[in-house]
Amino acid sequence: MRKIVSLVAVGMLTLSLFAGCAQKPDVKTEEPAKTEQPAKTEEPAKAWVPEKEIEFVVPSSAGGGSDLNARTIADLAQKNNFTPKSFMVVNKPGGSGAVSFSYVYGKKGDPNTLMILHSGQVMSAIVNKSPVKADMLTYVGTVAVDELVFAVKKDSKYKDIESIIKAAKENPDTVKIGGSQRGNGDHLSFLMFNKETGSKAAYVQFNSSGEVMSSLLGGHIDVGIFNPAESNSQIQAGELIPVASFSSERLSGVFKDTPTFKELGYDKLELSEVRAIAGPPNMSAEALKFYEDLLKKVTETDEWKQNYIEKGFMTNKYLTAEETKKFFTAQSKLYEEMFSEVDLSK
Repeated sequence: MRKIVSLVAVGMLTLSLFAGCAQKPDVKTEEPAKTEQPAKTEEPAKAWVPEKEIEFVVPSSAGGGSDLNARTIADLAQKNNFTPKSFMVVNKPGGSGAVSFSYVYGKKGDPNTLMILHSGQVMSAIVNKSPVKADMLTYVGTVAVDELVFAVKKDSKYKDIESIIKAAKENPDTVKIGGSQRGNGDHLSFLMFNKETGSKAAYVQFNSSGEVMSSLLGGHIDVGIFNPAESNSQIQAGELIPVASFSSERLSGVFKDTPTFKELGYDKLELSEVRAIAGPPNMSAEALKFYEDLLKKVTETDEWKQNYIEKGFMTNKYLTAEETKKFFTAQSKLYEEMFSEVDLSK
């Protein structure tokens, strides 16, 4: 009996030892330190910038309002380091803007080509049924609103607008009024003038306002149609006399004594031009953003406001690419209606 008890005791002891071995000792062991892997961060995409010189096309000869607009933007962008590459202004007159429109259209997808675009050229493309119209290009932005004035030479036999109207009524086609291109703002202002005043003046077309100025000073035409900036220095020098403006209110400076057509009793003779920029079709969103920002920066500089806008008697007006597109889409319909009224688009 004693032997049996002993065997049972040994068995129990053995089981207890096995159980003890099976249990994990209550000892804390340090796990090897985990090496922190740096989080993968995607590098932000670099904003697009031009990698070569930017071709800046002007649809008229040197010396006019579009040429001045382009050279001012180019100069301020370079001077203020708004672009790593300079602008190369290229004048491509012809076909009332059609030559430049076709040239820029042919640069599809090229982010290094821009073109000056103002409402007169948009009109011209519609009226002249040009193969390339503004809405086939890429609208980039709007920078200013410009006005129009009639001016005569200081020794002209016409001293005011009424004498011009009287002569144009009495002697049809003898009073010669010069403007830049056909179917644009200059031409429309002339047609509106004839219609609203009952005049029968003759329109003489030139490639730029610079050519209009040379012809007027040379005595080859009787009246010139200009933006204020295009005629300001000649008026200040006493070489020209502004006889009427198409603005809604009188302009300042050397134009402060120049009556508006509305003041003279011609309420419908009011017309302004919008100065904008366009690019080739299919311009990338990145390039478009770069040029939008550049134009905005240019229009915010004091030099632009004081030396271009104020001296040119313009209104500083910045619009984005999308806003510019909406504006010209609406304006194009208006232009068609206006030209239809003067029987030019037929």
